[in-house]
Amino acid sequence: MDKKFIVAILIFASIICSCYWVNGGSTYIINNVIDYISSKTNNGEYKIININIYRNTPAWKLALAVRDEKTETIEKIIKDNEELLNYQDPKYGATLLLWAVGMEKYKSAETLLKCGADPNIASTSEGETPLFQAAGFSWIDNDAKNDPKYVKLLLSYGADPNKNYVGKDHDIIEEGTSPLMHSIICGIEKTKALVEAGADINYKTKSGHTAGIKALHAGGPNATLEGMQYAYYLIVEKKAKVNEAYYATENVTMPGDDPNEKFYPVDILRNWIYELDSEEYKIKMEIVKEFNNQGVKYWETKIPEYRLKLIKKTYPDTWEEYIKKY
Repeated sequence: MDKKFIVAILIFASIICSCYWVNGGSTYIINNVIDYISSKTNNGEYKIININIYRNTPAWKLALAVRDEKTETIEKIIKDNEELLNYQDPKYGATLLLWAVGMEKYKSAETLLKCGADPNIASTSEGETPLFQAAGFSWIDNDAKNDPKYVKLLLSYGADPNKNYVGKDHDIIEEGTSPLMHSIICGIEKTKALVEAGADINYKTKSGHTAGIKALHAGGPNATLEGMQYAYYLIVEKKAKVNEAYYATENVTMPGDDPNEKFYPVDILRNWIYELDSEEYKIKMEIVKEFNNQGVKYWETKIPEYRLKLIKKTYPDTWEEYIKKY
């Protein structure tokens, strides 16, 4: 759609809203404008983010109430039609709870759960539960929000922290990825809430990836302290296993790659290059210590050639001393 046309629609909506502020009229108009702009995929079908996926279904009125966060209306409709509580749309198989979480409709999500919505029903298109969605970033999040409130809400109503992502062909997310793995880099408080609720920190996907491995990737090679905290929490504090091999996932394997080639968590840690007097370095050494406790001799592993080249470039006069300590 032409960008100028979209801007014109939004300006028009804002003008109308200023004249229609009473009784939530502005919210109604904005929601409908958003529905229009985000209405369809390239093949003309509604996207999952569009409320129209529930149009012409028994759940249409309930869907509108969920979109507009009219909690009393939600309660009344469900009281009279309990079968709609876990209704799944015909295309994606998304419950209104999943839709509310994905679209950041907290009041609606909370109301649905209070009414008895099942938090463990996954979409039929991708096998995505509301908790898996909440563990990452929402469908409309452009700011990388890390607020754990949806994760905590769902867990408080019985969401299973070990119900994993089913996925689909050629998906960027590996089939079997757990909510815990999905939370890495999406908010440390989400990660902690999942672990405290019983998430299996040593669960492995088909390729052998774990939350600990994902956390190590998030921490290096030049990550911020914020990025490193996932590995520190899972490996140092929670003793996640880091002594087993893993393989490249099928969705990132390139032609000619050996699918049986083994990789090791310690090699990821070897990529972490920091100033020796920095806070990042201290955190890394704590992680190295836990590797050693699990029988992985970090100091005996080979430094990758491309990292050695970078170290020599960064520390041309002291690189030999640096590699003894990094």
